[in-house]
Amino acid sequence: MTTTFSATTYNVLAQCYMRPDRYRDSPADALDPATRRARLLARIDALGSDLWCLQEVERDLYDALCARLDATHASAYAQRTGRREGSALFARRAVFAWHSHDVLHFEAHRPGDDDLALIARLTVDSRPLHVATTHLIWQPDSTPTDEHLGYRQMRELLASRDAAPADVTWLVAGDFNATSQSVVLAAAYERGLAESCQAQRPWDTTAINGRPRKIDYLLHSTGRLDPRPGVLPRLRRDTVMPSASEPSDHLPLTVTFALVS
Repeated sequence: MTTTFSATTYNVLAQCYMRPDRYRDSPADALDPATRRARLLARIDALGSDLWCLQEVERDLYDALCARLDATHASAYAQRTGRREGSALFARRAVFAWHSHDVLHFEAHRPGDDDLALIARLTVDSRPLHVATTHLIWQPDSTPTDEHLGYRQMRELLASRDAAPADVTWLVAGDFNATSQSVVLAAAYERGLAESCQAQRPWDTTAINGRPRKIDYLLHSTGRLDPRPGVLPRLRRDTVMPSASEPSDHLPLTVTFALVS
């Protein structure tokens, strides 16, 4: 029988970034901290993924998620230095063996800031699997490649992957703040990572500033995993998020992966 598992990447939108002037079209209860927290936890409960790769997670939300998931999922959290949020990973114990985790603090970053990737070393069906969740810096596509911080951060993450044993399968997940045609994604494709949602339509994951686009990804080692993406709602220029149905300004992106023999 082929082993499968579900994985979700989700930028949950840190409450510390919830400025009413930025989300002026969202209804008041979609911005209320307690109401939004309850909806976010319910959204995560309903999806029930085996593997969660989360970004913009504040410590109190991580603690709330641990209270709900600790019985079934191993986890780790890394907070950005000088920030109130970071990245988190949750992996279902019945599917994965969790061995250890590391935090990669990117050398490429804005002055005084801290960007990172949280990397877990797992085993699934006796195969080594490393999972990274990250939130890369946005820069305009017009930025020269060698100066593009998101591109440089992706290259650092790929260097970390290259230092691992060759038999390790990788999942690299997160909010990359880049479209599929950007230099950020080109760097990943050129180095053996594949887009798990290539055939998915619609595939936009955010509509910030009235611009539906895909900036959230679950990349995987070429030839190691067979991806089966889920169905996303269609985002339009007038789509409002956060809302009563979507507690973040990003959609959770879920893919079911089957191990390739």
